[in-house]
Amino acid sequence: MKRIVFVVQFIAFLLLLTACAQPSVTPATATPTTIATATPTLTIAASATPRATATAAPSATALPPAPTRMPTTAVQAAIWAKWQSSAHGNTYDLGKGPNTYCSRCHSPQNWDPASKVDAPPNCVSCKFASDATVRIAKSNQLVSQADWRNIGCDICHPMKDGLASKEIGWFNKTSGKYESVANATALCEKCHTDTDVLKHRIDLGKATHTGLQCTQCHDPHSTQASCSATKCHPSLSKIAGHDAAHKNVSCVACHDASALQVGPDNTTKMWTTWQSSTIAGMKMLNPARSHNVQKQADCARCHFKDNPWNLSSSVSKTP
Repeated sequence: MKRIVFVVQFIAFLLLLTACAQPSVTPATATPTTIATATPTLTIAASATPRATATAAPSATALPPAPTRMPTTAVQAAIWAKWQSSAHGNTYDLGKGPNTYCSRCHSPQNWDPASKVDAPPNCVSCKFASDATVRIAKSNQLVSQADWRNIGCDICHPMKDGLASKEIGWFNKTSGKYESVANATALCEKCHTDTDVLKHRIDLGKATHTGLQCTQCHDPHSTQASCSATKCHPSLSKIAGHDAAHKNVSCVACHDASALQVGPDNTTKMWTTWQSSTIAGMKMLNPARSHNVQKQADCARCHFKDNPWNLSSSVSKTP
Protein backbone atom coordinates (compact mmCIF):
# COMPACT_ATOMS: atom_id res chain seq x y z
CA MET A 1 0.00 0.00 0.00
CA LYS A 2 2.83 2.34 0.92
CA ARG A 3 4.48 1.52 -2.39
CA ILE A 4 1.34 2.54 -4.33
CA VAL A 5 1.12 5.84 -2.47
CA PHE A 6 4.80 6.50 -3.20
CA VAL A 7 4.30 5.85 -6.93
CA VAL A 8 1.31 8.20 -7.09
CA GLN A 9 3.27 10.94 -5.27
CA PHE A 10 6.25 10.43 -7.59
CA ILE A 11 4.06 10.79 -10.71
CA ALA A 12 2.47 13.97 -9.34
CA PHE A 13 5.94 15.36 -8.64
CA LEU A 14 7.02 14.69 -12.24
CA LEU A 15 3.92 16.43 -13.60
CA LEU A 16 4.66 19.47 -11.44
CA LEU A 17 8.23 19.67 -12.72
CA THR A 18 7.04 19.44 -16.32
CA ALA A 19 4.62 22.32 -15.86
CA CYS A 20 7.26 24.54 -14.28
CA ALA A 21 9.74 23.83 -17.07
CA GLN A 22 7.46 25.28 -19.79
CA PRO A 23 8.39 28.88 -20.84
CA SER A 24 5.91 31.50 -19.82
CA VAL A 25 3.99 33.20 -22.67
CA THR A 26 3.51 36.98 -22.55
CA PRO A 27 0.38 38.24 -24.36
CA ALA A 28 1.23 40.36 -27.41
CA THR A 29 0.47 44.01 -26.86
CA ALA A 30 -0.52 46.01 -29.93
CA THR A 31 1.48 49.17 -30.43
CA PRO A 32 -0.93 52.10 -30.36
CA THR A 33 -1.11 53.97 -33.67
CA THR A 34 -1.23 57.72 -33.61
CA ILE A 35 -3.10 59.36 -36.49
CA ALA A 36 -2.04 62.88 -37.17
CA THR A 37 -4.81 65.16 -38.32
CA ALA A 38 -4.88 68.86 -39.05
CA THR A 39 -8.21 69.22 -37.29
CA PRO A 40 -10.49 66.66 -35.61
CA THR A 41 -12.67 66.45 -38.72
CA LEU A 42 -9.97 66.19 -41.37
CA THR A 43 -7.83 63.38 -42.71
CA ILE A 44 -4.55 64.60 -44.14
CA ALA A 45 -3.74 63.41 -47.64
CA ALA A 46 -0.20 64.49 -48.42
CA SER A 47 0.75 64.50 -52.05
CA ALA A 48 3.16 66.52 -54.13
CA THR A 49 0.87 66.23 -57.13
CA PRO A 50 -2.70 66.65 -55.87
CA ARG A 51 -4.31 66.51 -59.30
CA ALA A 52 -2.67 63.20 -60.20
CA THR A 53 -3.79 61.56 -56.97
CA ALA A 54 -7.25 63.10 -56.88
CA THR A 55 -10.02 60.56 -56.80
CA ALA A 56 -13.29 60.88 -58.61
CA ALA A 57 -16.40 61.81 -56.68
CA PRO A 58 -18.87 59.08 -55.73
CA SER A 59 -21.25 58.11 -58.48
CA ALA A 60 -24.01 60.64 -58.87
CA THR A 61 -27.38 59.47 -57.70
CA ALA A 62 -29.39 61.50 -60.18
CA LEU A 63 -28.31 63.08 -63.43
CA PRO A 64 -30.25 65.06 -66.00
CA PRO A 65 -29.85 64.09 -69.65
CA ALA A 66 -26.35 65.23 -70.58
CA PRO A 67 -25.63 67.11 -73.82
CA THR A 68 -24.92 64.54 -76.53
CA ARG A 69 -24.11 66.80 -79.45
CA MET A 70 -22.46 70.13 -80.10
CA PRO A 71 -24.33 73.31 -81.12
CA THR A 72 -25.37 73.22 -84.76
CA THR A 73 -26.34 76.83 -85.49
CA ALA A 74 -24.31 80.03 -85.36
CA VAL A 75 -26.43 81.31 -82.48
CA GLN A 76 -25.91 78.12 -80.48
CA ALA A 77 -22.17 78.21 -81.20
CA ALA A 78 -21.95 81.82 -80.00
CA ILE A 79 -23.74 80.93 -76.76
CA TRP A 80 -21.43 77.96 -76.25
CA ALA A 81 -18.35 80.16 -76.76
CA LYS A 82 -19.63 82.68 -74.21
CA TRP A 83 -20.19 79.94 -71.66
CA GLN A 84 -16.74 78.42 -72.16
CA SER A 85 -15.06 81.70 -71.18
CA SER A 86 -17.55 82.58 -68.43
CA ALA A 87 -17.30 82.25 -64.67
CA HIS A 88 -19.85 79.41 -64.85
CA GLY A 89 -17.69 77.53 -67.33
CA ASN A 90 -14.52 77.81 -65.24
CA THR A 91 -15.35 76.97 -61.65
CA TYR A 92 -12.50 74.55 -60.95
CA ASP A 93 -9.86 75.86 -58.56
CA LEU A 94 -7.69 73.66 -56.36
CA GLY A 95 -7.19 76.46 -53.88
CA LYS A 96 -10.94 76.84 -53.30
CA GLY A 97 -11.83 73.28 -52.41
CA PRO A 98 -13.17 71.30 -55.39
CA ASN A 99 -14.53 68.45 -53.28
CA THR A 100 -18.00 66.97 -53.55
CA TYR A 101 -19.45 69.37 -51.00
CA CYS A 102 -18.25 72.48 -52.85
CA SER A 103 -19.41 71.05 -56.16
CA ARG A 104 -23.02 71.32 -54.99
CA CYS A 105 -23.00 74.81 -56.52
CA HIS A 106 -19.70 74.95 -58.40
CA SER A 107 -20.28 71.76 -60.41
CA PRO A 108 -23.67 70.21 -59.58
CA GLN A 109 -23.14 67.20 -61.84
CA ASN A 110 -20.20 66.17 -59.64
CA TRP A 111 -22.06 66.57 -56.38
CA ASP A 112 -23.17 63.49 -54.50
CA PRO A 113 -25.88 64.31 -51.92
CA ALA A 114 -24.79 61.26 -49.90
CA SER A 115 -21.34 62.79 -49.34
CA LYS A 116 -22.70 65.28 -46.84
CA VAL A 117 -22.31 63.13 -43.73
CA ASP A 118 -20.67 65.33 -41.11
CA ALA A 119 -20.42 69.04 -40.49
CA PRO A 120 -19.95 70.90 -43.79
CA PRO A 121 -16.30 71.58 -44.59
CA ASN A 122 -15.22 75.17 -44.48
CA CYS A 123 -12.75 77.03 -46.68
CA VAL A 124 -9.79 75.31 -45.01
CA SER A 125 -11.12 71.77 -45.38
CA CYS A 126 -9.07 71.26 -48.52
CA LYS A 127 -6.19 73.70 -48.34
CA PHE A 128 -4.66 76.36 -46.14
CA ALA A 129 -3.03 79.27 -47.91
CA SER A 130 0.33 78.04 -46.61
CA ASP A 131 -0.20 74.42 -47.69
CA ALA A 132 1.79 73.13 -50.64
CA THR A 133 -0.62 70.24 -51.13
CA VAL A 134 -4.37 69.74 -50.97
CA ARG A 135 -5.94 68.16 -47.91
CA ILE A 136 -9.08 66.12 -48.43
CA ALA A 137 -12.05 66.50 -46.13
CA LYS A 138 -13.27 63.20 -44.69
CA SER A 139 -16.02 61.60 -46.80
CA ASN A 140 -15.87 64.45 -49.31
CA GLN A 141 -13.50 63.19 -51.96
CA LEU A 142 -11.58 65.49 -54.24
CA VAL A 143 -12.91 65.71 -57.79
CA SER A 144 -10.23 65.67 -60.46
CA GLN A 145 -10.14 68.48 -62.99
CA ALA A 146 -10.69 66.01 -65.82
CA ASP A 147 -14.02 64.96 -64.25
CA TRP A 148 -15.14 68.47 -63.27
CA ARG A 149 -18.32 69.55 -65.11
CA ASN A 150 -18.59 73.23 -64.08
CA ILE A 151 -22.06 74.83 -64.17
CA GLY A 152 -23.25 73.49 -67.48
CA CYS A 153 -26.20 74.32 -69.71
CA ASP A 154 -28.14 71.35 -68.31
CA ILE A 155 -28.29 72.89 -64.83
CA CYS A 156 -30.38 75.87 -65.97
CA HIS A 157 -32.02 74.48 -69.12
CA PRO A 158 -33.97 71.21 -69.46
CA MET A 159 -32.33 69.05 -72.12
CA LYS A 160 -34.19 68.10 -75.32
CA ASP A 161 -32.79 66.04 -78.19
CA GLY A 162 -29.28 66.28 -76.79
CA LEU A 163 -29.25 70.08 -76.57
CA ALA A 164 -30.31 72.61 -73.96
CA SER A 165 -33.80 73.94 -74.59
CA LYS A 166 -34.75 77.62 -74.50
CA GLU A 167 -36.81 76.99 -71.37
CA ILE A 168 -35.28 77.75 -67.98
CA GLY A 169 -35.51 75.50 -64.97
CA TRP A 170 -33.19 74.55 -62.12
CA PHE A 171 -32.00 70.96 -61.88
CA ASN A 172 -32.30 69.78 -58.28
CA LYS A 173 -29.58 67.17 -57.82
CA THR A 174 -31.18 65.82 -54.66
CA SER A 175 -34.54 65.02 -56.26
CA GLY A 176 -33.15 64.38 -59.74
CA LYS A 177 -35.80 66.63 -61.28
CA TYR A 178 -36.03 70.09 -62.80
CA GLU A 179 -37.80 72.72 -60.72
CA SER A 180 -39.80 75.42 -62.45
CA VAL A 181 -38.81 79.02 -61.73
CA ALA A 182 -40.81 82.22 -62.10
CA ASN A 183 -38.08 84.17 -63.88
CA ALA A 184 -34.34 84.44 -64.48
CA THR A 185 -33.69 86.05 -61.11
CA ALA A 186 -35.41 83.19 -59.29
CA LEU A 187 -33.14 80.82 -61.22
CA CYS A 188 -29.97 82.71 -60.24
CA GLU A 189 -31.04 82.80 -56.60
CA LYS A 190 -31.04 79.01 -56.45
CA CYS A 191 -27.26 79.27 -56.04
CA HIS A 192 -26.52 82.94 -55.42
CA THR A 193 -27.84 83.16 -51.90
CA ASP A 194 -26.57 84.97 -48.83
CA THR A 195 -23.80 82.47 -48.12
CA ASP A 196 -20.67 82.83 -46.02
CA VAL A 197 -18.71 83.43 -49.22
CA LEU A 198 -18.86 87.18 -49.74
CA LYS A 199 -18.67 87.25 -53.52
CA HIS A 200 -21.75 85.01 -53.74
CA ARG A 201 -23.97 87.57 -52.09
CA ILE A 202 -26.46 89.56 -54.10
CA ASP A 203 -28.11 92.46 -52.33
CA LEU A 204 -29.90 95.00 -54.48
CA GLY A 205 -30.83 96.96 -51.37
CA LYS A 206 -33.57 99.54 -51.73
CA ALA A 207 -31.86 101.63 -54.33
CA THR A 208 -31.81 102.21 -58.07
CA HIS A 209 -31.88 98.65 -59.41
CA THR A 210 -34.58 97.20 -57.18
CA GLY A 211 -37.04 95.24 -59.31
CA LEU A 212 -34.66 94.55 -62.19
CA GLN A 213 -34.00 91.01 -63.38
CA CYS A 214 -30.43 89.68 -63.19
CA THR A 215 -30.35 89.20 -66.96
CA GLN A 216 -31.23 92.85 -67.55
CA CYS A 217 -27.67 93.68 -66.50
CA HIS A 218 -25.84 90.35 -66.88
CA ASP A 219 -25.48 88.39 -70.10
CA PRO A 220 -27.07 85.05 -69.13
CA HIS A 221 -24.31 83.01 -70.77
CA SER A 222 -21.12 85.03 -70.30
CA THR A 223 -22.35 86.34 -66.89
CA GLN A 224 -20.69 89.68 -67.69
CA ALA A 225 -22.56 92.80 -66.59
CA SER A 226 -22.70 95.93 -68.70
CA CYS A 227 -24.46 99.20 -68.11
CA SER A 228 -24.31 100.24 -71.76
CA ALA A 229 -24.69 96.96 -73.69
CA THR A 230 -28.09 96.42 -72.08
CA LYS A 231 -29.25 99.80 -73.46
CA CYS A 232 -30.14 101.01 -69.97
CA HIS A 233 -27.41 103.66 -69.99
CA PRO A 234 -26.55 104.40 -73.63
CA SER A 235 -24.88 107.78 -72.98
CA LEU A 236 -22.52 107.08 -70.09
CA SER A 237 -19.55 108.74 -71.80
CA LYS A 238 -21.26 112.12 -71.53
CA ILE A 239 -21.36 112.00 -67.74
CA ALA A 240 -18.56 113.60 -65.71
CA GLY A 241 -16.13 111.03 -64.33
CA HIS A 242 -16.83 108.51 -67.10
CA ASP A 243 -13.54 109.15 -68.86
CA ALA A 244 -10.19 107.53 -69.64
CA ALA A 245 -8.87 108.36 -66.18
CA HIS A 246 -11.51 106.05 -64.70
CA LYS A 247 -11.38 103.23 -67.26
CA ASN A 248 -10.26 100.78 -64.54
CA VAL A 249 -12.90 101.91 -62.08
CA SER A 250 -16.01 99.73 -61.88
CA CYS A 251 -19.46 101.27 -61.69
CA VAL A 252 -19.98 100.08 -58.11
CA ALA A 253 -16.73 101.66 -56.89
CA CYS A 254 -18.40 105.05 -57.33
CA HIS A 255 -22.09 104.22 -57.13
CA ASP A 256 -22.24 101.76 -54.22
CA ALA A 257 -24.95 102.61 -51.71
CA SER A 258 -23.81 100.15 -49.03
CA ALA A 259 -20.93 102.25 -47.65
CA LEU A 260 -18.43 99.49 -48.45
CA GLN A 261 -14.72 100.19 -48.61
CA VAL A 262 -13.34 101.01 -52.04
CA GLY A 263 -9.97 100.15 -53.54
CA PRO A 264 -8.11 98.43 -56.39
CA ASP A 265 -8.18 94.66 -56.84
CA ASN A 266 -4.65 93.51 -57.67
CA THR A 267 -5.98 90.46 -59.49
CA THR A 268 -8.36 92.18 -61.90
CA LYS A 269 -6.65 95.61 -61.81
CA MET A 270 -10.11 97.12 -61.36
CA TRP A 271 -11.28 99.39 -58.58
CA THR A 272 -14.20 97.84 -56.77
CA THR A 273 -15.94 97.55 -53.41
CA TRP A 274 -14.48 95.53 -50.54
CA GLN A 275 -16.10 94.00 -47.50
CA SER A 276 -14.42 93.05 -44.24
CA SER A 277 -14.82 89.61 -42.70
CA THR A 278 -13.30 87.54 -39.92
CA ILE A 279 -11.94 84.10 -40.81
CA ALA A 280 -10.26 81.94 -38.18
CA GLY A 281 -9.91 85.00 -35.97
CA MET A 282 -8.21 87.05 -38.67
CA LYS A 283 -9.79 90.17 -40.12
CA MET A 284 -9.65 90.21 -43.89
CA LEU A 285 -10.84 92.39 -46.76
CA ASN A 286 -12.40 90.65 -49.73
CA PRO A 287 -13.56 92.08 -53.06
CA ALA A 288 -17.35 91.99 -52.91
CA ARG A 289 -19.02 93.43 -55.99
CA SER A 290 -21.89 95.48 -54.62
CA HIS A 291 -25.29 95.24 -56.30
CA ASN A 292 -26.77 97.98 -54.15
CA VAL A 293 -26.15 101.08 -56.26
CA GLN A 294 -27.36 104.65 -56.36
CA LYS A 295 -27.31 107.38 -59.00
CA GLN A 296 -25.21 109.83 -57.00
CA ALA A 297 -21.45 109.18 -56.76
CA ASP A 298 -19.32 110.29 -53.83
CA CYS A 299 -15.84 111.15 -55.15
CA ALA A 300 -14.53 111.59 -51.59
CA ARG A 301 -14.60 107.83 -51.04
CA CYS A 302 -11.35 107.65 -53.03
CA HIS A 303 -10.26 111.26 -53.40
CA PHE A 304 -9.68 112.15 -49.77
CA LYS A 305 -6.72 113.81 -48.12
CA ASP A 306 -3.66 111.57 -47.63
CA ASN A 307 -5.31 108.67 -49.43
CA PRO A 308 -3.02 105.61 -49.85
CA TRP A 309 -3.22 105.73 -53.66
CA ASN A 310 -1.83 109.25 -54.08
CA LEU A 311 -5.00 110.40 -55.81
CA SER A 312 -5.88 114.05 -56.01
CA SER A 313 -8.00 115.18 -53.09
CA SER A 314 -9.29 118.23 -54.92
CA VAL A 315 -12.18 117.15 -57.13
CA SER A 316 -15.63 118.49 -57.81
CA LYS A 317 -18.72 116.44 -57.13
CA THR A 318 -20.53 114.88 -60.05
CA PRO A 319 -23.84 116.48 -61.02
